Amino acid sequence: MFQANLSRRLQLFVALTSAVFLTTMAWSSPTLGQVKEVCWKLKTNDQFVIKFNQTSKSDTTVDSRETNVESKTEIEMTWNVSKIDSKGNATIQQSITGINLIVNGFTRKKKGEAGSPLLEVVVNTSDPGKTSKQGKKLLKQIQPLLNLPIDVVMASTGEILDVKTSTDVAKLLNELPNTQNLRQLFSAAGLKEMMGASSVILPQPLAVGQTWKRQSTTETAMGAMEQTETYTYLKNSDGEQGQVAEFSVLTELKPLDSTSKQQGSSLQGKLLSFSGSGTLLMDLENGFFSNSKIQNTVSTEKPYREKMIKTTVSNKIEMNMRRQK
Repeated sequence: MFQANLSRRLQLFVALTSAVFLTTMAWSSPTLGQVKEVCWKLKTNDQFVIKFNQTSKSDTTVDSRETNVESKTEIEMTWNVSKIDSKGNATIQQSITGINLIVNGFTRKKKGEAGSPLLEVVVNTSDPGKTSKQGKKLLKQIQPLLNLPIDVVMASTGEILDVKTSTDVAKLLNELPNTQNLRQLFSAAGLKEMMGASSVILPQPLAVGQTWKRQSTTETAMGAMEQTETYTYLKNSDGEQGQVAEFSVLTELKPLDSTSKQQGSSLQGKLLSFSGSGTLLMDLENGFFSNSKIQNTVSTEKPYREKMIKTTVSNKIEMNMRRQK
């Protein structure tokens, strides 16, 4: 489950000044049109390390004044498969082991000018000494949440069935300020939304050359939006570890209904354009998705007094998953 969800990323990373994955399993023959079951085949005591890397760039214009913010986010987590039930559903103990964040921004009065520094924030949980003065408060809030186990229940098709947080996690979350996005990120509901929205739920049966769609509704600052993801099973090829399946994904975003469209022209602003695409690679020999690369760009505008604020945010996200045991 690797597909990156736009609204979640905007809420979590743009909130930090415009500052993560699942799918599938074994397939044998690359013959076009041949139909076989494609699903996860995890085993009890399987262990994985998952690394997310996201780079974001935000450009905001008000009249001739420009503000540019660039960020890099790294998230590392572990998976330990504790149980497989009779239906093939896996209970996975997930822990986030590290979060590193770098944000740099500057502003300029006119296009083409060098610009003046606006902010510089560094958060490094693996080496706290590298954390900047501006990032120390965020680091202090993140650190207690690291290495705390969260139970994820996943079907063999990649669907996230349930996410449960421990009482220790719940207690820590309640101590965070109401406005802090970390409370939502680490909550059971927030994690289920993030993971579920970014998962690829595979239709059964599935064959090379097949295309399918997934639609979902997401709430944004511009009102309710309909997100449509179109997946295509492109091909199988030989990789270093054996057969690799390649999938593509295209993402569309639009106002859900006329009410949302009206909101799009209100003080909430409106969506000008959105584009999203990516590729996903599945290790067929070992039965898990080993890599995904996703990119998206969204442009919005919002009235402010007698002016118009136009913002374009571009994201590139890469996930790598490696079996440890």
